[in-house]
Amino acid sequence: PPSPSSSMSASQRTDWREVGSSNKLGGDLARPFSSIDTGISKSFPRENQFIPESKSGPPTGGRNTPEPPKHAPISPPKSSNHGKDDESKLLGGGHGKSADLGGRQKSDDGKDLALLDPLKYPVKRGQEELQSIEKTIQLINKRDPTLLKRYRSDPHKISRVVMREVRPKNGFNHEKAARFYQETVEWRESFHCEHMLRHPPGKLHIMNMLMPELNFGCVDKEGYPVLFMRFGLSTGKQVLARLSAQEVAMCHAYCLDMMELMCRMQTKRTGRWIDKMRVVIDFQNISIFAIRDFLGFAKRCAHMDTTYYTGLMMSTHLINVPASLSWATALFWPFISAGVKRKVFLFTTGFEPVLQKLIPPESLPKQYGGKREWAYKDPNTIDWKAHDQEIKKFAYKNMGLKSVVLNTGSEHSETMEIEAGTQVDYYFETDMTSLYFEAIVQYDGKAQSVPVVEKSTRKCNSVPERSWVNLYHSGKIKFRWINHGGWGSRTQTLRYALTTKKVKIQESDGCLGHLRLIQ
Repeated sequence: PPSPSSSMSASQRTDWREVGSSNKLGGDLARPFSSIDTGISKSFPRENQFIPESKSGPPTGGRNTPEPPKHAPISPPKSSNHGKDDESKLLGGGHGKSADLGGRQKSDDGKDLALLDPLKYPVKRGQEELQSIEKTIQLINKRDPTLLKRYRSDPHKISRVVMREVRPKNGFNHEKAARFYQETVEWRESFHCEHMLRHPPGKLHIMNMLMPELNFGCVDKEGYPVLFMRFGLSTGKQVLARLSAQEVAMCHAYCLDMMELMCRMQTKRTGRWIDKMRVVIDFQNISIFAIRDFLGFAKRCAHMDTTYYTGLMMSTHLINVPASLSWATALFWPFISAGVKRKVFLFTTGFEPVLQKLIPPESLPKQYGGKREWAYKDPNTIDWKAHDQEIKKFAYKNMGLKSVVLNTGSEHSETMEIEAGTQVDYYFETDMTSLYFEAIVQYDGKAQSVPVVEKSTRKCNSVPERSWVNLYHSGKIKFRWINHGGWGSRTQTLRYALTTKKVKIQESDGCLGHLRLIQ
C-alpha cells in the first residue's frame, strides 16, 4: 500500500519490511493470476490488489498501486474526552481483546503487526445510542459469551452492525440486533473471511475480467475510500457459464474487506474514525439481458451488504445508466425508502461535474475527468476461447488428469484428508453436457459439514472449470460431480484433477482482522 502521510513522524510509521515477507498482504496476491501456477495469460491486469514495496524497489510481479491523492489532509478532531470514557466502559468488561490493543501484536512468524486501537478515535454518541450499544452487548453475551471475543467488539463496530435495528423507527429491537451480530460472526468464520485478503477466492481473476474494479488507493475529498466498478457486459452468458452465486458473493466479500482495510488506513492518516465508503458503478454498454442474468447474483450480494457489512456504504453513484433502466427506476422511485434515496444517485449523463466535486483528481480515473490511471480490458472484447484453451493446456500438462465415465443420473466423488493451511486446486471438464458440482468440508471436531463450494450447475462441457479452495482447519473435503439425469443428459466422460499445496495461516488475523493496520 501507499506510504503513510508525510505529516507522520518516522516513529509512527510502520515499514512493510518490518512485517516480514511471510506476513505481507502480497505473496500470491501480489502477482498476476497467470504466475500462480495456472498458465492463464498475463494480459489481464488486476487493479484491486495492493502490493507492498520491497527493499529492492517495486515488486517484480503485478502492478504497483498508485499512491493515494495528496490533497490537504483532514485535521484531527479537537481534543475532547466526550464519549471516550463511555466507550472505555463498554470495552472494559471483558468484551474481547479490543480493550487492550496496545498498538502492536505479535504475529506467528515473530514479527510485530500494527493494529488500530479504536479507543484513540472516539466518536460523539448520544446517551440513547450508548445505552442501546450496551444493551445489545448484554444480549450478545447472553446468546453466546464467546461471540465478542471472536470478532470486533469496539463500539464503532457494534454501533454500525446494530444501529440499523435499534433506530427509533424500528422500535429499538436490541434482540434482533444481537442476532444480526451473531450471524455476522458465524458467517465470517464459516468462510474464513479474516484470511481472505491474504488468500483471495479462486474465481477473483474471472470477476476482475468480467467486472473490473478499482478498489484500493482512491479516497474522496473528505478522506473516505472510494470503490469504482464497471458493469458493462453486453450479455450475461459468460457470468452464468463461469461463476456461481457463491463465488460472486465471496469475490464481493473480498472487495468489501479490502475497503474495510482502506477505512482503517484512512483513520490512521486523517486522525478521525473512518468507517464508511463511497461506490461508483459504471453501466456503460450494459444490456438489459446482462442485468436480467445477473439479478440473482446481485440480490445475494445486496443481502451481504445489508447483513454482514451493515452501514459501510456512505453513497452509491450509478453512472452511464441506460435510458431504459432509468425509466424503470423512475417507476419504483416513489416506493423506495428515504434512507436509500439519500444514498443512491443515478445518472444517464452529466455525472462528471458531480464526481469531480466529490473526488480529487488524483483519485478520479481519467475516464471521468481525473488523473488516475485505470487500465482494464473491455470484457465484451475478450477472446474467451483463447483464454479457456490456455487453462486446458496448463491442466493437461501439469495437473495429471484422471478420467471417469458418468452414466445418466450417476455421480462420482473423491474425498481427501486435509491439514490446516491447505489450498486444494481443482480442474474438471466433460465432453457432452453440464453437470452439478459441489465441495463439502467436514472439519475435525465439528458436527456439521460446510459447503465450501455450493452445489451448482457447471457448464464444463464448453467452459473448463479451474479454481481452488483454501482450508484453515484439518479435516476431510469431499468433491462431488453429479450427472443430473435431466433432459438432454447422457453418458459422458469426466476428466478432473485435484492438487494441494500449503498456505500460511497468520495468527494475527483472527477476530481482530478488521483492525489490521499495515502501512
